[in-house]
Amino acid sequence: MKIRFDSPFWERMGKLYSLIMLNLLWIVFSIPIITVGPSTVALHRTMVHVINGNEVQLFAEFYQSFKQNFKRNMLAGLMVVGFGMLLLSSQNFYFEVGNQTSQMIYYFYLFVVLLFALFLVYVFPVLGTYEGSILELFRTSLFLAIKHLPMSILMVVIDFLIIYACQMMIPLVLVGVSLIAFINLRCQAPQKDKNRKLFA
Repeated sequence: MKIRFDSPFWERMGKLYSLIMLNLLWIVFSIPIITVGPSTVALHRTMVHVINGNEVQLFAEFYQSFKQNFKRNMLAGLMVVGFGMLLLSSQNFYFEVGNQTSQMIYYFYLFVVLLFALFLVYVFPVLGTYEGSILELFRTSLFLAIKHLPMSILMVVIDFLIIYACQMMIPLVLVGVSLIAFINLRCQAPQKDKNRKLFA
């Protein structure tokens, strides 16, 4: 009995291997924290090849993408992480202020958190796809998140469920971040041609 390595089963196993390896590369290249931006951009750029079934050397492609626009992506990553940490650390503050004054303050905080989450599912694919200043690409990310709002919300919900599942089932951590990138890019794929024409 011959084993067919081009069968759907082995194709799925190949994608699973790629997810695990890319997740590991992302962790290693993000260890200094300040490089989380270039590392996450590299993860998304390399994941596009995996989704499209392109034959690539994962490490070589990841490293090449990591180096590309390194300073811009590093600064953008620090800004995204910094703002995210600020939102997390100020939750109790806005909750207390809302209780003491008006609940609208806390609702406004939740609205900003939602906008940030929607922005987050687009910002690293955008940094890896388009050229421009950080401000321009941030604006583009937010614009795309709002333009494709139903899909953006779906991606945020799926990403949250994956993060929750990783806490419940530790082995999922092996593919956690790369799985989020994989699903987000698959969801964004139908929008790709329209978005390129829009920003051409």
